[in-house]
Amino acid sequence: MRFPVFLLFFMIPLFVRAQSPYVLRYTVENHILDRYDILQKSDTFLCFSLNNPDAKMSSSFLMDVWKRQDLTAKDRYNVEHFFKQYVEFLPVSQENKPTSSGFFENNYTENPLVPVMDKSYFPSKPVGKYFYRTPAHLLHLETPSFQLYINPVLQFLYTHETGNDNIVFQNTRGAEIKGYIDKKVYFFAHILENQRSFPSFVEEGIRTYLAIPGQGFSKGFNSSVIKNLKGYDYFNARTYIGFNPVKSMQLELGHGNHFIGNGYRSLLLSDFSAPYFYFKINTRVWKFHYQNLFKELSPISTLVGRGGDNILPKKYAATHYLAFRPNQNIEIGLFETVVFERQNHFEFQYLNPIILYRAVEHNLGSPDNILLGLNVKWNFLKRFSLYGQVIADEFKISEVLKNTGWWANKFGGQIGLKYINAFEIDQLDIQLEYNVVRPYTYSHRDTLDFFPQFSNASYSTNNQPLAHPLGANFKEFVALIRYKPTNRLYTQARILNTLVGRDGPGENNGQNIFKPYTTLPELYGNKIGQGIRTTIFSLHFDVSYEFYHNTFIDLRYQLRQEKSNSERQNSLYSIGIRMNMQDIQIDY
Repeated sequence: MRFPVFLLFFMIPLFVRAQSPYVLRYTVENHILDRYDILQKSDTFLCFSLNNPDAKMSSSFLMDVWKRQDLTAKDRYNVEHFFKQYVEFLPVSQENKPTSSGFFENNYTENPLVPVMDKSYFPSKPVGKYFYRTPAHLLHLETPSFQLYINPVLQFLYTHETGNDNIVFQNTRGAEIKGYIDKKVYFFAHILENQRSFPSFVEEGIRTYLAIPGQGFSKGFNSSVIKNLKGYDYFNARTYIGFNPVKSMQLELGHGNHFIGNGYRSLLLSDFSAPYFYFKINTRVWKFHYQNLFKELSPISTLVGRGGDNILPKKYAATHYLAFRPNQNIEIGLFETVVFERQNHFEFQYLNPIILYRAVEHNLGSPDNILLGLNVKWNFLKRFSLYGQVIADEFKISEVLKNTGWWANKFGGQIGLKYINAFEIDQLDIQLEYNVVRPYTYSHRDTLDFFPQFSNASYSTNNQPLAHPLGANFKEFVALIRYKPTNRLYTQARILNTLVGRDGPGENNGQNIFKPYTTLPELYGNKIGQGIRTTIFSLHFDVSYEFYHNTFIDLRYQLRQEKSNSERQNSLYSIGIRMNMQDIQIDY
């Protein structure tokens, strides 16, 4: 007799604790988790993907790492850095009883050969009476039933781009707020006000696709004081609130975006797009992690022409992701998503919590855009991690085998390798990644009545892809080298080498996923790079010095060379300061 799979998601396991806010991507803390997961510095393992990893579970994992005797001084500093940021998950000092339940329960067995890591490890040295009572947080309020952490967020960046007369700058201010109620409910908010301009290649993309990467509504900004200081003014908010109805299940409602995968890019679901409204169900049972994600999206952006007081049209998406991690070394994840447009209502049949969207879509008459995917990872030799993805929009095996270039063979793949402490050099990490996606992948046939040039069920929102920033019809190689010579100094070199086929006027060669695929010119003979064959080489050097916790001085250099019908080469030099802000860079 077969075991009913769906019953797994209603069992209450013995070893699963209440969940909490996520560790953000592009942060020091996220890379710390990735390193020690691959190095296997814990007797336990992270029973979840490093896709927005849960802060509470990550703290338990790193507590086990901390107890090891073979950590280098830099390793120990890394773990300290993480717990400064998430001090709420440390056990109370040994003189007191540990907390008993909820988010802050942390069973810790002292290792007499290493320092005790508990709340007393970071003694309180407040500024005045109320500020920085804990090292990483400007304001910290704590009562038996409520905890609140508030931090300022700042990023000021100036960039000089050769050949660009305009000033390239970023002026971002905001606040980060996280809190816990009754040790069962958590909330998080990252709220930013921005004035910003972009390098010329990003500005060209904004004009082409009518969207600012990662943003929604914006208005123009033009300084009346400084010449050539102009750009965009926009407000950005990523917020959510969640709670645990049972220990194994987490419900979350928010406005933000998500990432599925282990690479620099994701072909399944990335955080490149503008934030969107979502409802998420996370279920962790034994070695399974099952995620349901329901999203409200828009097929166009406000820059298309319906901004201001006009509400944007809506489309919707539902996503399932089931990850299985049988041991510390292997992770296998199955992915499916459907994007659909209805007249101002969700398609309730897609609330089905079990993976089988294709069957539901067939019963509806196959009107919607279904994508299936696979995500895998293998850690080996306590130093390497091999990972990859496959995304399938639609295809026919017979047409694939005949290699005829049939337009509807729409799929892509990723393969990557991480090498931690490369060549026996502590804190030297290397990552290599290759991504490829065939033309017309992620696109769909149906269009908007009032904007027929845009598809209303492509895998996108606000004119921004939900997967790779380039959309489709590309090959990309990425190489990253990270090295931390001292505790506070972070260096990174990054190389991107890309082939992409772009559109000429009135063309649809399969790269622009917002166009309906019904406008394609040829049924057969389609290949990657077709259209305006464009090669892009981009070289980056980044140096960041952390002079206070999560407060950095950034120095950056970028050389970007693009060849198509003509050749362009630009050098960019940047200097800035960043406080409690992810190091997110636009590079494609």
